[in-house]
Amino acid sequence: MRKFHFLLIIVSLILVLSGCWDRTEINDLAYVVATGVDKGQKQRYRFSVQVPLPSSLGGAGSSGGGGGTSGEGPFFVARGTGRNLQEGMEDIQARLSRELYFAHRRVLIIGEEQARAGIMEILNSVFIQPQSRLSTFLIVSKGDAVKLLKAEPKMEQFSAEAIREMAKTGSDQTVKDVMQDIDRPGQEAIVPLIETTGTMKKDKNGKEVLMDSFAVFKGDKLSFITNHRESHGILWLIEKMNKKDYSFSVSKDKEMTVRIINQNVHRRFTTVNGRPKFDLSVRVTGTLLENEPNLRIEDPKTYHFIIDKMEQKIKQDIQIILKHSHSHGVDVNGFGWYLFKKQNQKWENNWKNGWEDLLHNLKVNVKVDADIQRTTNSGRIEKE
Repeated sequence: MRKFHFLLIIVSLILVLSGCWDRTEINDLAYVVATGVDKGQKQRYRFSVQVPLPSSLGGAGSSGGGGGTSGEGPFFVARGTGRNLQEGMEDIQARLSRELYFAHRRVLIIGEEQARAGIMEILNSVFIQPQSRLSTFLIVSKGDAVKLLKAEPKMEQFSAEAIREMAKTGSDQTVKDVMQDIDRPGQEAIVPLIETTGTMKKDKNGKEVLMDSFAVFKGDKLSFITNHRESHGILWLIEKMNKKDYSFSVSKDKEMTVRIINQNVHRRFTTVNGRPKFDLSVRVTGTLLENEPNLRIEDPKTYHFIIDKMEQKIKQDIQIILKHSHSHGVDVNGFGWYLFKKQNQKWENNWKNGWEDLLHNLKVNVKVDADIQRTTNSGRIEKE
């Protein structure tokens, strides 16, 4: 009788074991490392994915970099269209032998035209898709996003990896960060902008990737794209200048270059006639890399002259981006979000509804305190 009960238990366990009936083999999946979304016709999306080809990655005779869409390179780009992103993905899936898998997606690129039309629906689709990660880097492309997926940077095997590395060392904006900024009152999203280029910047038809600008949003729509000095201003404001080189003029056609090793921004506000007024205090520490005019930095008078030039340039960079963004009614530095947190009652009662108008005339005093702690070239000593 005991043996019968034991056998009955064993049989019962066998019946409830599921085994591997729903398994998905690795070689049945197409691992998507980057996706692009462009604006299509008649309220439709153009959806594109970049998928590595495992058989072409690191094998014997592999050249290491470059790729294409016809299968001879280490990746391919597939495209589809749809009224929403899920429909666009299904359009691609219908023409693939492997199942699209998005858990390893590194970057999401949104085309410039689509960014001007709005990005929130795209971000929401990422948020609700089980395989998607909110840590995916978000990028805006100059022109169509699919063009960036087809780029062939020489240092990486596919463009998704190059873009990920550049985004990580740049402003480091993820899908989660942008969704939060859009949702916060008195705060706008800032997203890195990329474009294709050559090994020389002036070559516009190359297959390298350039990331030196920002797409500034108003709500979920692209408002404007920054120029070089405005981009520096944004990096100062969001405290992302660490480990970057910064050049400034000290005389005609003579510049000095420092590497930023520490940087922080402190905000303080006062109320004047019922309107907020902000003071920005920027603390910067750097190491001298290049002393083109060969100035004697050990001399106190010369040192203060150099520091003054550096502080003026940083201050101008910040003022330029603040002036441009505020003229568009865009709170690029999150002054409103600061007031929402620090003076919530005043924000709700006095400033929230008319904040865009207040931005046009918002007084912001910028004070920069710079220091060069170490030098690699202190300047030669001229004989009298």
